[in-house]
Amino acid sequence: LMYTAAAHFEAAETAPGYGVEMGKPRLDWGALAAKRDAYVARLNGIYTRNLDNAGVTHVEGLARFVAPREVEVAGARYSADHVLIAVGGRPATPPIPGAEYCISSDGFFDLKAQPEKALVVGAGYIAVELAGILQALGSSVSLAVRGAGVLRHGFDPLVQEIINAEIPRSGTQLLTNTQVVAVEKDAASGKLTARLASGER
Repeated sequence: LMYTAAAHFEAAETAPGYGVEMGKPRLDWGALAAKRDAYVARLNGIYTRNLDNAGVTHVEGLARFVAPREVEVAGARYSADHVLIAVGGRPATPPIPGAEYCISSDGFFDLKAQPEKALVVGAGYIAVELAGILQALGSSVSLAVRGAGVLRHGFDPLVQEIINAEIPRSGTQLLTNTQVVAVEKDAASGKLTARLASGER
């Protein structure tokens, strides 16, 4: 839903090229977030019902292997001929001063208001996607990456080339060869400032 909302903003921007005047769109972040959360809850319900209907037993908890092909969850043991480990991943927060003031990609979905200005750190597709969504919805966005560009590992070179050219064209400031070394918070205003390895802020 966030991506689709961003696409509507981009459509309004390009519409005059087709003789369509849509005016400047306005975003109700709270309404969008509520619709997104309701959509996710509905999808989760559908997936749960599908698993239930298929006879899949859902066990929630921290699992650990106790023997070959046997795991334990909350004191109960489960065994199978084949055990598939598909735990997903968690975003890594760099060990820098002020990291506690930052949010991860998960925290993006907890934002109660649209940020006027955002610094997204990372070169992977999630960082690129979140930076693009925020920019399209009207936030001023900088995207900081340690290397020469985004999507450097495992992506088609043509995709890399196009995306790295498109990011600045979209209005996002792409900060290449950049490393955030600290984040400072102003006690009075709550404003965050990132300090870069180059000494810039």
